[in-house]
Amino acid sequence: MDDRWEAGPVTADAVSLEALAAAVQEPAERVRRWADLGLLPGDGNHFRSDAVDRASLIGFAIRRGITAEAIARICADDDVIGRFRAMIAGTGSRSMHRIADVARETGLDETVVRRLFVASGLGDQPQAFDEDVEMLRGLAVALDAGMPVDALVQVTRVFNDALTRVAEAETRLFHFYVHERLRAEGFAGAELDAASEEISAPLQDLIEPALLYFHRKAWQRALREDMVLHLAEDVAGDDGAVGRMAVAVLFVDLANFTPMTELMGDTAAAVVIERFSDLVREAAVECDGRVLKQIGDEFMLVFQSGTQAVSCGRSIMAKAAAEQQFPDVRLGAHAGIALYREGDYLGATVNVAARVASQADQGQFLVTDAVRRELAEGVALEHVGWRSLKGVADKVELFEVVTSRASRPVDPVCGMIIDPDSCLVTLERNETRLYFCSEACRDRYCADPHRYGQASTA
Repeated sequence: MDDRWEAGPVTADAVSLEALAAAVQEPAERVRRWADLGLLPGDGNHFRSDAVDRASLIGFAIRRGITAEAIARICADDDVIGRFRAMIAGTGSRSMHRIADVARETGLDETVVRRLFVASGLGDQPQAFDEDVEMLRGLAVALDAGMPVDALVQVTRVFNDALTRVAEAETRLFHFYVHERLRAEGFAGAELDAASEEISAPLQDLIEPALLYFHRKAWQRALREDMVLHLAEDVAGDDGAVGRMAVAVLFVDLANFTPMTELMGDTAAAVVIERFSDLVREAAVECDGRVLKQIGDEFMLVFQSGTQAVSCGRSIMAKAAAEQQFPDVRLGAHAGIALYREGDYLGATVNVAARVASQADQGQFLVTDAVRRELAEGVALEHVGWRSLKGVADKVELFEVVTSRASRPVDPVCGMIIDPDSCLVTLERNETRLYFCSEACRDRYCADPHRYGQASTA
């Protein structure tokens, strides 16, 4: 937390220049300059209470590289600051509170209030607003009920991180797919704003019901997993360690995706990732697993057993192979004890699984001996050997999951696996037919055939 918490109280009435500058942590002369440009409601020495929100948004825009003069020029025709201020803060005035006052009003220790405020993602907020105080009162109830502070801070971070991503997706996707489409159709200025508002207004009413629905469905799935966790504890006993769980971790990504992106371009690559995401998530649901995170083309999935992880990996490979043209995949899995923290899994088990995946070649699924020991006899494996993994002290014994799939040609330029029956772009060279995902890849090959070599299959 910073000095803004210790600034004097800002009431719902008129705000002095000094109080406004302290609230948004900006020099008074800079704030006065914004007022001179017509960006703040007031006479330069005293301001309406909504000036705090406006000044905060102006400072945010300036830190993102937009000058105060540019903001004033835009707002002269369309008060963008006021419009977004109304969406963010509502149309009424809001009272703000110092941390000492919040601690007193909620009955929480001041240090705990600071921790929860930061965990809630409010560290950049000038003051605590009424709704923030109400939220902290609710968290105080959880503490009074017996929830430890550390656990409450963790779940608060999870709420903040997850819903920040949700809110960003709501605004960005609307902007890219609706606002920008309207602009491309010739809408501009007030007409563009009105058209966007006409579409967004009914959608905004859907947001909170949708959040409740998806949370309810996710809660139901989480309760099933919690039931299994309780049953497992009753069978195996509790070792007393907080957050330790037996899991199987699967990492999967697309082979040769970085050079493929350079050839295809970001837009085409994004389409491939979107389809890959569908395939991975379908397989995860089928195998009682969960996609924990996605970074680019890499996915981390978590399961209760190595058997589930291998079933999911095999399903992903089969689904990718069924596509008409699609990159090959690489997979790696490990099973063991992981530490659950803030909705994530930490520790050596996760690290080893990631390193195992990095050892896999195109179209290869590697697992450790810990996973192998959990598998039924019907799962075919080939011994790969002992490998030194980065960051792992001892060598790790690896096995390849054997899968049966038809051999298919590979685009020699981008590495895409091609369905020969549906391929539209081919080339005869040295009495061999080459298959390409696109004319662009074929043209690249023709320009420098020696760079890309001969035909291959996967």
